[in-house]
Amino acid sequence: MYRTYIKTLAESKLFLGIKSGEMEHLLGCMNPVIRKYKKGDVAAVEGRDLFGIGLVLCGTMGIFKTGITGNRVILGSVGKGDLFGETAAFAFERLWPATVESLTDSTVMYIIPGSIVRQCSNACEAHRIIQQNMLGILSWKAVNLTKRIEYMAIKGLKTKICTYIYNIYLEKGKSIIDLPMKRYELAEFFNVERPSLSREMIKLRDAGVLSFNGRQIEILDPGGMKKIIEGDRM
Repeated sequence: MYRTYIKTLAESKLFLGIKSGEMEHLLGCMNPVIRKYKKGDVAAVEGRDLFGIGLVLCGTMGIFKTGITGNRVILGSVGKGDLFGETAAFAFERLWPATVESLTDSTVMYIIPGSIVRQCSNACEAHRIIQQNMLGILSWKAVNLTKRIEYMAIKGLKTKICTYIYNIYLEKGKSIIDLPMKRYELAEFFNVERPSLSREMIKLRDAGVLSFNGRQIEILDPGGMKKIIEGDRM
């Protein structure tokens, strides 16, 4: 049953480093459940009991949150090889923190959290690897959330964009960089609409601060970018 998805699982962060032969044994030990959804189907409801960590095998799932006024806001989306529900899976109260809806026809594998943390009877190497991978994923999520909070504290979308790009520029040490996120993912990261992000990017390009082609950014004026970050007007 799982063989169809071995390649997808091997490319996911959760199963990274696990050989195909070990994968089948591990899946047999974990006994995950596979569910298929049509576009618009609700996979999980905010506040309900969390029944497993979802790993998207194909398609795209949207993550939604309902505000106190009843309005629904999309927090993000996850695609092939991505997880959802993992940040709440090991909490004392295991409830879905948000509603998950299928944005396309999708297939999801659900893994019982306990099957990851418990030691299997054979004490296999694959089980140790998946435990390390899960810790790495949760740590990355925590670090990313901290960074997001830091960016939310920055006033002005232009300043947020410049700070984000300038930090990558300092880290890489070169003026031509590839953004780690797609444009829509970056808009979600900043909690803004994609057109708003695009407008500010165009303004920075027209001002000669940077140029861009897809996810590739060339910083033309590092000094000007630094001034924006420090609060000077262009």
